[in-house]
Amino acid sequence: MGLADEHSDGIDEHDERSKPATSTETPELDAWSAVVDAMPIPGALVSVDGEVLAANRWLDVAVGDPLFREEPLDHIVPLRSGVDGARWRARPIDERGDVLLATQEHEDAGDHLLRRFFANGDALFVVYDQAGLIIESNAAWEELLGYTTEEIFGIDSWSLLPDDEVSDRERVERELREDGRSETCFQMRTADGSYRRVRWTLQFDISVGRCFGIGRDVTEEDMVTAELEHRATHDELTGVANRSQLVAHLDEVIDAGGHPSLLFCDLDRFKVVNDSLGHLAGDQVLAQLAQRIDSLDLGDDALVSRFGGDEFIVMLDDGGEARARLVAARLLDCLERPFEALGRTVHLTMSIGICFQNKENLRTVDEMLRDADRAAYEAKSLGRKRCVIFDEGLRDEAERRFEIEAGLRRAFDHGEIVAHFQPIVSVPDGEIVGAEALVRWQTPEQLVLPGEFLDVAADAGLLPRVSRLVISATVAAAERLAAGGRPLQMSINVSDPELHIAGFAADLIDRVARADLDPSMFLIEVTESMVLTTGRAIEVLGELRAAGFRIALDDFGTGFSSLAHLRELPVDVVKVDRTFVADLLDDEVAYAVTTSLVTLCDALGLDVIMEGIETPLQASAVELIGCRLAQGFLYHHAMPISELERLVGSTELQRRHALAG
Repeated sequence: MGLADEHSDGIDEHDERSKPATSTETPELDAWSAVVDAMPIPGALVSVDGEVLAANRWLDVAVGDPLFREEPLDHIVPLRSGVDGARWRARPIDERGDVLLATQEHEDAGDHLLRRFFANGDALFVVYDQAGLIIESNAAWEELLGYTTEEIFGIDSWSLLPDDEVSDRERVERELREDGRSETCFQMRTADGSYRRVRWTLQFDISVGRCFGIGRDVTEEDMVTAELEHRATHDELTGVANRSQLVAHLDEVIDAGGHPSLLFCDLDRFKVVNDSLGHLAGDQVLAQLAQRIDSLDLGDDALVSRFGGDEFIVMLDDGGEARARLVAARLLDCLERPFEALGRTVHLTMSIGICFQNKENLRTVDEMLRDADRAAYEAKSLGRKRCVIFDEGLRDEAERRFEIEAGLRRAFDHGEIVAHFQPIVSVPDGEIVGAEALVRWQTPEQLVLPGEFLDVAADAGLLPRVSRLVISATVAAAERLAAGGRPLQMSINVSDPELHIAGFAADLIDRVARADLDPSMFLIEVTESMVLTTGRAIEVLGELRAAGFRIALDDFGTGFSSLAHLRELPVDVVKVDRTFVADLLDDEVAYAVTTSLVTLCDALGLDVIMEGIETPLQASAVELIGCRLAQGFLYHHAMPISELERLVGSTELQRRHALAG
């Protein structure tokens, strides 16, 4: 690379500029020595008599060694050091004394055509001398960056870069020196102070001592690329990191031997927001929550991510249990203020599961995510709005649940999910007037009660499948009883997920119709909390009730429990929870409340069924307060349909004998 265009003529021997640099001209000599040092190729400063005055680090030559030939310049190149100009340049020579680098008169014709081709092109074109200064440029510089040819001449283009990108210079010059080619991309300051991003291809031609550069403006292109990269690693709704970025960073920290912590944040009952206010309101709440969490002072290494749905994960690169607990407390506190969505105020809480990576128990990425999720689930189970740290006990429970879920899926295929029926009797005679269908899991080894597996089925999304089997078994049982001449009212428990299945009511109505059964023979049991959560439940129950099914409010006395609901909700029967029955004998308040409830239901035309009757004294108390229907172990346990048929048949025979007598 050269410092300027080379001409050997046009120099006045008596011109002061034609005199050689000498050691006495210290400022100029120092300036040119600096230029030589900056050359990315071997170079030296030589006087007119052949004395080497300075050599750079790429040239192994002793000062004074006459291996170089000077050449006068007819153009004065401005120097960064402030010296006005220079008269001499060093040119390497071969063993015969011939200059190795061609002058402009011997410039390759291809280079000349290259200059002409780019003179008026859209791409930036530049020629650098050996010191890295611009000695030639095209009109695109002014169009793109705002600099005229005169303004750009003689400057070091690296001076147009922001400080944080100048560090790439060493690499570029090394590649030019070793390979003759380099590619780079950086921001360049324009004349108005703004920046454009330019991708450069640089080629050093040692035969002419020049570096040629072609630059292409990629500002908009890089903005699009940056946007795509951002979308690939950030959640579109909230703007925080997404699952991919979290997993990648967690994997990186673990591979580096770090000890990260995960805080798995699961919003409590967020489904209520979506179901009641709509998903648009839910999205607004999630976006606000993400902003709140991201604005918390959680530490420079904290990564806030949306894992999916209403789940967020905060990752800490280090800090241990004490720091994780502090961060969890701040996360819980940030939900104390309500959210605003579509003009409505929304209050939320959060359950947090914490998992650590430690030397005693190294985990993979998947294991850490799994364990943090398990801890969050446990936090919900313990009452929500709290944090739980994962331990081995939770691992054992999680493995148990996993085995139950796997077993349930096998049970569907092997017909092991069955319905047993617990009779409902009239008081005081004990006559069987109905039966409640209760799900059971009949394994080859034992009969598993619902308390052992229904919560797992709910978490795994299997409740609708369980319910379909129970409904089919109940309709079939009703057919058998009706065919035997002893029809009973059959109670079916329906879960909240089922009420939200499209076509649930229509399917049930059609199934009963195909069995040629009266819908009034079926009592659909739902909990009060299910009915009050969303309008969808009331709509479905209203459709079933209009078709002739009877509706029962199950477990009354727990959850929301309001006497006003008995008048407002589409129900025909109230089933009083066993906790009321247990207190009838010892608690005067419970006795008075239960008596009033039975009286109110009579006035509203609602039947009352007392659940959980286990002793004769409880049965007497139920009779005393005027309740006419009861259910419990005192009368009968749940049983298969075959046993229920025999029981109903025998009691019917006894009743007939009594009437005949």
